[in-house]
Amino acid sequence: MGSVGSASFYTAATVDNAPVLVAAEAVAGHPMLNPVWEPQHSRLLILLATNPVVSHGYGTTLADPVRRLRENQALGGQIWTIDPRRTESAALSDNHLQLRPGSDVILLAALVRELFADERCRDALASTCHDGDSDRLARAVLPFSLEAAEIATGCSRELIDELLAQLRSNYGRVAMFCGTGTTMATDGILVEWLRWVLLAMTGSLDVIGGMRFNEGVVNRLAQIRPGTPALDGPTSRPELVRIAGQMPVAAMVDEIEAGRLKVLVVTGGNPLSAFPEPDRFRQAAALLDALVVIDVADTELCDLATHVLPAAGQLERADLTLAEQVAFRSGMQFTPSIVEPEADRRPVWWILGSLAARSERPMFGGAPLDALSDEGILAGLLGHGPIEASDVISAGSRGVDTTPSYGWVRERMLADGRWRIAPEAFVERLALHKGPEVGLLLVPRRESAWSNSIRFAGSGDESVVVLHPDDASLRGILAGDWVALTTEHGSLVATAGIDETLRPGVVSVTHGHPGSLTGTLTSSRVDVDSLTAMPRASGLPVRVDKLGM
Repeated sequence: MGSVGSASFYTAATVDNAPVLVAAEAVAGHPMLNPVWEPQHSRLLILLATNPVVSHGYGTTLADPVRRLRENQALGGQIWTIDPRRTESAALSDNHLQLRPGSDVILLAALVRELFADERCRDALASTCHDGDSDRLARAVLPFSLEAAEIATGCSRELIDELLAQLRSNYGRVAMFCGTGTTMATDGILVEWLRWVLLAMTGSLDVIGGMRFNEGVVNRLAQIRPGTPALDGPTSRPELVRIAGQMPVAAMVDEIEAGRLKVLVVTGGNPLSAFPEPDRFRQAAALLDALVVIDVADTELCDLATHVLPAAGQLERADLTLAEQVAFRSGMQFTPSIVEPEADRRPVWWILGSLAARSERPMFGGAPLDALSDEGILAGLLGHGPIEASDVISAGSRGVDTTPSYGWVRERMLADGRWRIAPEAFVERLALHKGPEVGLLLVPRRESAWSNSIRFAGSGDESVVVLHPDDASLRGILAGDWVALTTEHGSLVATAGIDETLRPGVVSVTHGHPGSLTGTLTSSRVDVDSLTAMPRASGLPVRVDKLGM
């Protein structure tokens, strides 16, 4: 972006995982700090609104998740899933809290309140957190009792008490993941914050046995100096802020309509399927001077584009595993290209370098692009890390492991070595939390992406809107019926499925399915979180009507 003189950078993070980034920066000092599970060490894993058996992890790159979960259990670990649906991960878990959507905050706050009765948990906060934070936190969670959690979640008190007992008995060996079911919901930031709180209280942050942090090889994090000024947010939406340096997606169409965004370059994404209000974006795209799409596939976005630039496919390019802060392993892996790019496809670095050169802001030191290679570009990225580039490239897909580190976050990333466990903005938001909505509520669902196997990929016409049998019966809906799913913001038409693994009162919808644009159900102007700039896309009240089709 700097090569073309722009700081207007958008990603799907602000419709997906912004609460993860905001909570990490507030508590640990950097938005990219992400705690990683160690199945060989942890003895209690909590999966909250996430389904790693299908997704392979949210906030972690978990290869072969079923084997990892079973290995952890074989070592004596317990796995708890907290989700309105009995997911594939819940089916492998030791216990399942099938709670109401939107009741997560009350449950976690109640658990935190009870842990204050444990001397070890109080001592953990006193030794690792700022002075006064513990008292502020204790006051903040005081209104949230176990009785309130039982009522809000609709779960048995016995199960909640057992989860609390497991948190106490597995002190120092707790891990917890959260997923889109909470990050996309109202007050998803509170869920992420309280996850950090629970890990800190149970002595499970940045220690062996709990959750560790990857130092990185290419993307080695540095402390953000206190007083570093934040970049300006969108002028057209002054109430929204940047998240981890990124402009909020909720403001992108406003910026186009205001004439502040004139050229949009999209690399491997599709605002029509991922962002709120796709019809509004479609109209705004006509106002752009240029819409440049760089992709490996001919998507519907290409029909709107002024320029379509075909990128090299996954087997046509070399790569590094650059998602380091969420990586399950510490180290780096290089994968060579398998085949030569066909037709006019080019690596993304070559395409962006060409655009920069034509803007008279050359990249790569002005070197001729055709004289460069994937391996040379990637070796340059490795040049400042702790592993020799030649070692990484020669190791190929085997990768080069580094020794996991513990304690380095508090030592190097926090000015005084203490977690900021009671940020004022989060404490104030918790005092205003209202709990779950009533009626039918929408939750997102992840589907397996077996794009390399027709046998597992399915026919493509699978049900998009899934209901509990009781909710379907009340509305006269049968499996395969066409239904209209409506929120206050819009509606979509899709086929219905019946699934008894859902909690009654919950409607599950696949995000990004070719047969539905779930962005029509959300808004970029209403219910946008002021702390995370996230549009609300989970826990939404919905209506489902059978159609005569």
